[in-house]
Amino acid sequence: MIDKFAKDNLHERLRRDREALLWKLDGLSEYDARRPLTA
Repeated sequence: MIDKFAKDNLHERLRRDREALLWKLDGLSEYDARRPLTA
């Protein structure tokens, strides 16, 4: 079982990563945000 410290640490990391992703996607069109980057 995950202890409280590890759980809180994981939640904080996920929250920061989500904020960073939303910041990077801010201003992109719907197409640019979803377009595939593979050939």
